[in-house]
Amino acid sequence: MIKANFFIKLACVLLLLALPSYALACRCPGQISPESAYQRADVVLCGKVLTVKGDIDKEGATARIRVLKVWKKRVQSEVDVFTSTTCAFVFRTGEEYLLYLYETPEGKYYSTKKCIGNLPISKAKKALNWLERNGVSTGIDE
Repeated sequence: MIKANFFIKLACVLLLLALPSYALACRCPGQISPESAYQRADVVLCGKVLTVKGDIDKEGATARIRVLKVWKKRVQSEVDVFTSTTCAFVFRTGEEYLLYLYETPEGKYYSTKKCIGNLPISKAKKALNWLERNGVSTGIDE
């Protein structure tokens, strides 16, 4: 009986160690307010995902986004957004999102991740209402 108990515990430990790394994915501490997400981001935009290249589980992924509306800073009509690590934001081609972006130090690209307020447009009504009332809408450069 003791031997069987030991092997069951050993099997459980080995199973946990064998789980893929995404099983240990990041956990968001809670819902972030639109105001807080806006204040932290360099750029806020609504956009449609045109393409996604790379693998978020390996080297990271870059999504090409067609910008539909933007706040805080003028951007090009299409921008590249990088995401990686266990807290990578999962982009789906053809989907529209409200995105809170950080500019890379060299200023060429933007990055984002989970837990900073990004939402599919279909779930962003509250945040979009806040942005329309309080955000500084800027233009899109062609």
